[in-house]
Parts: sequence; C-alpha cells; structure tokens
Amino acid sequence: MPGMNGHVCFAGGGTMGCYNAILSALGGHQATIYDVSDATLTAVPAALAEMAQHLIGAGLAQAGAVGPALARIRTEADISRALDGAWLVSESVFEDISLKRQLFAEIERVCGADVLLTTNSSALLASDIESALTHGDRFAALHSHLGAMLFDIVGGPRTSAATISRLREYVLSLNGFPLVQTRENKGYVFNAMIGPVLSTAMYMVASGAETVRSVDRAWMLRTGAPMGPFGMIDLFGLRLIYDGWHKRVDDPQTAEMRKTILSFLAPIVGSGRLGMRSGSGFYEYPDPAYSRPDFLKHQPQTSSADYALTSAWTQNAVLLAVNKIATPEDIDRAWMVATRQKMGPFGALDEIGVDRAMILFSTTGPMIAGGTLDPLLAFLGAKVRLGRTGARTAAGFYQYPDPAFQAGEFLSVSAING
Repeated sequence: MPGMNGHVCFAGGGTMGCYNAILSALGGHQATIYDVSDATLTAVPAALAEMAQHLIGAGLAQAGAVGPALARIRTEADISRALDGAWLVSESVFEDISLKRQLFAEIERVCGADVLLTTNSSALLASDIESALTHGDRFAALHSHLGAMLFDIVGGPRTSAATISRLREYVLSLNGFPLVQTRENKGYVFNAMIGPVLSTAMYMVASGAETVRSVDRAWMLRTGAPMGPFGMIDLFGLRLIYDGWHKRVDDPQTAEMRKTILSFLAPIVGSGRLGMRSGSGFYEYPDPAYSRPDFLKHQPQTSSADYALTSAWTQNAVLLAVNKIATPEDIDRAWMVATRQKMGPFGALDEIGVDRAMILFSTTGPMIAGGTLDPLLAFLGAKVRLGRTGARTAAGFYQYPDPAFQAGEFLSVSAING
C-alpha cells in the first residue's frame, strides 16, 4: 500500500486497541498490539476472536477474511520492538492525560522521524496531548467507533495537511468512512450527539419519569433503530458508561445529573450486570426483549420520552453546525454511518418541521453545553424566515421529495469531506 510500508502499532491492548487492530488487519495491514501488561496481552487473542464474531454478525467482516487477518496481528511488551518498522501508531491507553503525554514522548524518542502518531482518545483533545511532542506536525486524533466504520480525523495545532491526507488514505484502505474535522470538539461529531441522548435516557429513568422500556420504545419509533438507548448502553458496556460519568468533572450544569446517574448505575454495575458481554444488563441476552416483534406494541407514536430524546439529539446536532464543527450534511453522514439508520438529525428536523422543532427546543429547554438556546434558535429561525421549514414545504435542510440523504451516493466515501 503506497505510503503505508511497515506495520501499524496499537499502543494499548484493551477493547479499542484490539478493535482497531483487527480492523487494520482486515484491511490488509500488519498490526502489532503493544502493552506493558502481560495479563492484558495474554487476553488479546480471546478478545480478538470475540470481536471478529461481532464484526461478522454486524456484517462488517466476512468469515473467510478473519483467519488471515488474525494471522497478521502480533503482540509485543517491548516498546522498541513494537515500534520497529511501524509507519503509524494508534494510542488507546487509559484516558489519563499525564499517561498519554508520557507515552507519546517515549514513542517519539524511539520511533522513526516519519512515523505518524495518533490518539484514539474519546475524552481528550489532540491539543491536550500534542505539546508533549517535539514534532507535532505528524500527530493527530484518529478516533474510531466500536461497531461502526466511522473514523474521526482531527488535527492539533501543528498537524500538517500531509498527515491528515495520509490518515484519510489509511481509513479508506480499511473501507472506512473518514470524517475530517477542521476544528476540535469534545466528543467529535457522533459522540457529541449520542452522549446527550444516553444521558437524557438515564436521567429520565433514574428520576422516575420514565421506564427503561418506554424510553427505548420511544427512540426506536422515532429513529427506526434496532435498539434504544438502554440497549446501546448494554452494547457499549455499563462499566464503560459508569466510569465515564465517575471521571467526569463536576460543573454547575451537570452536577445533579452526574450524581443521579451514578446512583442509578452503581447498584447495577455492582451486581455484575454489565451488558451484552456479561449476559445481562438492562436486558437479558442473547434474546433481549427489544429484539422481539411485539416490543413496540401499544407504544404511542409520540410521548414525553420521545420529545426529550429527540430534543437532546437534534439540539446537539444543531450546536455542532452552529459551531462549524461540521456541516449539517456531514453531521447526518456521521450519524448514518455510525448507526446505519436511514436518516440523521437534520433529516429528522425536516421531518418534524424546523419551525416545530424550535417550539420543541423551547418546551424542553436547553439540553446542550452552555445552557442557552439562543444561537440554536437563530440558526433554525434563518431557515424558517426563508420558508424552508422541512419536508412539508418541500425544502428545509434538504430538497423534497427526493432528499439527498436518501440517495445511494450520499454515504459514498468520496462524499465525506471530498
């Protein structure tokens, strides 16, 4: 592969390190998983085998490709041997800024001058880490999503255009979707939307306003998704969600929500019900209730849960557009690639009606960081003043009756950031 001579080194042998390694190997690359823990490296083969089965089941890998891919992956506990011959490093260690900065400084001392360095961090920005490096031009965030082929590519203050281009080509070699952001954002694009949806879902149930099933049914009816927020939490793992909230720094806007959600999750995690991998979480596996044909029976088309979840989803999508993190089309692409749903949040706004969405936002109140709806309402109001209120007026964020997001080429790789 041009410009990709050598292997890819994955620093950190946990879930994301293994996941990224198997995707790389399925794309034809040699992969090395590096970790300082012998116990972690011992567990890697079983983790890879389990992930391979999930990828096959999700339609993201062919069964016949798995064996050759696994043969292209090796493990290494010595950093010099792990980096010898690498052209790309992907870091997925614990979300600790000091640990990451220390690791990257060590990697830079050992590896060649032309090796690309990337972080898979979900919680930290590239700019939080890159000052530990002498050569920041070759460093960027390359962030993957478990169970999806969406990859966020975001440069730091010194990242070169050549580095971004090479990372984009790497993602394409995996048959992935590279979403190149020109500005940093906590949570990138997809996580910045799905995080508030999950938080809203947990808070509603923890406060007694809704049940797990009423929330999941509302979301599934609204989006056509195969599972709701609590099914997704089971998929991601309750321990991961709990740890994320436990490590979150309190601020006046989220302090009450954090306390409520941690109190809600703690007894579930403590009982060992950690989600799909443990056999139970909010549902029992391998036959969760949400997968049964009658799960949505008797659920009203709209409900208070639907209003809250839809508002959290679309408010945060609009915030991304207002802050110029991505265009409405790329925000929809990110959502559709990650979830494999037929519509993203801006398609949903057109379906609801942009003017009606403004009323929804005002009714539910702000569900975004910063706590003010003014810029969101101004953004939507500009559409309304032009008479572009959505599908019912034949124009909103898309043109109707044939909106671009329904066309096959909308999700073609070439369409995502050119």
